[in-house]
Amino acid sequence: MTSNNYPDLSSLKHVSAQKVSDHIFEQLKESIILKEILPEEQLPPERELCSIFNASRLTVREAIQRLKEEGLVEQIRGAKGGTFILPLTAKIHEKTKESLINQWDEFQDIFVFRNFIEPYTAKMAALNISEEKIEELHQLNNQISAPCEREEFRSNDVKFHLKISEIAKNIYFQNSVRMIRTKINPALDLLPFNEDVRKKTYEEHQFIIESIEKQDKSTAKKVMYDHIFGTTNKLEEIIRE
Repeated sequence: MTSNNYPDLSSLKHVSAQKVSDHIFEQLKESIILKEILPEEQLPPERELCSIFNASRLTVREAIQRLKEEGLVEQIRGAKGGTFILPLTAKIHEKTKESLINQWDEFQDIFVFRNFIEPYTAKMAALNISEEKIEELHQLNNQISAPCEREEFRSNDVKFHLKISEIAKNIYFQNSVRMIRTKINPALDLLPFNEDVRKKTYEEHQFIIESIEKQDKSTAKKVMYDHIFGTTNKLEEIIRE
């Protein structure tokens, strides 16, 4: 067989060796970005992280060092020391805005994908809803209804959207929504936060919950689309400033 008869393998990509510490770093970074770990909260001790990841202490330390280099955590020594999540800073916001501007084409692709995936996720949730899950959605949204700080607000917002993807009972929707939020959350942190934003988000979430509860899949799809499309427009305004 000559080379001319080989199948077309142009779709294959280069591979690169990835250390275990890279995998640990990426998982911890994702949890920080998704606000599953909030600023000033403490990571588990190294020994516990070693058990969680089934990795050596040296490997865990390498991952934590990378988190430090990205300005995501700080390490405090002493009896009450440990590894703590750092709050967002003006420097990080500026870096994120610069990245958003420089990679706007890529972000637009993500937002287009989100505008397709999340409305259909809401539609699927309407088909699979239960009283128990509706109560969980109400509990999450009630946390947004109460006065809270920016980080807590963003954390509850992420949990709300991830919960809908869970209710949809489709692992591909669930994984896609989690991936999307990991990609766009740093950009969403650039959006202004105040009482009006909090109340508007709560109200829009309520419309989503009500349509899902009624199993009105068409309305669930539409109100979710309207909800997330507005976010894209606000981010476009920010990069034009």
